[in-house]
Amino acid sequence: MEKLDSIVPLITPFTNNRVDKSIAVKHGEDVFKGGMKYLFIAGTTGLGPSLSMPERLELLDAFAHMPDNVILQCGSLNLEESIEMAKQAKKYKIYGVAALPPYYFTGMKREWLVKYYTKLSKEEPVIIYNYPETTGYNITYDIINDIKKAGGDIIGIKETTFNMNDILNTKMYVPDIKVYTGPDQFILSAFRLGLDGYVSGASNYGYKIVKLIEENYSNKDGDRYQFLLNELAALSGKYGTISSIYDMVEIMTGVKAGNPREPFFKLSMEDRSALEKEMNAVFKKYNYKL
Repeated sequence: MEKLDSIVPLITPFTNNRVDKSIAVKHGEDVFKGGMKYLFIAGTTGLGPSLSMPERLELLDAFAHMPDNVILQCGSLNLEESIEMAKQAKKYKIYGVAALPPYYFTGMKREWLVKYYTKLSKEEPVIIYNYPETTGYNITYDIINDIKKAGGDIIGIKETTFNMNDILNTKMYVPDIKVYTGPDQFILSAFRLGLDGYVSGASNYGYKIVKLIEENYSNKDGDRYQFLLNELAALSGKYGTISSIYDMVEIMTGVKAGNPREPFFKLSMEDRSALEKEMNAVFKKYNYKL
């Protein structure tokens, strides 16, 4: 089977509430050396909606030494800013840009969504970031085809949804784009269902496990490693999704991860200790050694 695109939505490290480029690059390079192909900047796991345009561009510049492996999330409620970020990304010659649809405001006309992606993709080919639970809009295959008919240059879609029917419909009915799963729980499914890749927040800390899923997708060990990753992702949710990932990176990789941006507060020492204890129990359960 052809190797799938492995994409990690990088956490954004902060020091004194400012983006820490040095920590970001060290973590990103560690993940890349661990086998992940693309580094996704300013996604959900990277607190993208809380980042200003200058902060996103600051991160983009930090990874200028490896442009072929970088994707920038430039979607926002301000189309002018999104277009400007896409223009800047084009200057850096990165792999591509991704874009959430306009979020928060519900009731946006379908034709406006089509115009949004059509205008944005005139600057740079776009990977649609479909996250219905948080944006209020589900970018289905028929909408993508409307965007393409209107002249939009769509090269892929990240499907952050547990609706596998929608994911497979996009794969079947939209030609010439790459379809990526978003939930960590669907990495194994991406291989077995013939999708193009996956975007895995858990790969910030569990990239070695993700590679084991890839190496064993056709046998029962693939299931075991997927279940292991699922339990780790569940622990992340238990102790505070986003914030807990910073601690899990340090626990599993030994690489400094910095702090999240408030209101995502750093875990207390008590919570970190309890999280690490539960992680070790999961490792033992699946006979996994760091």
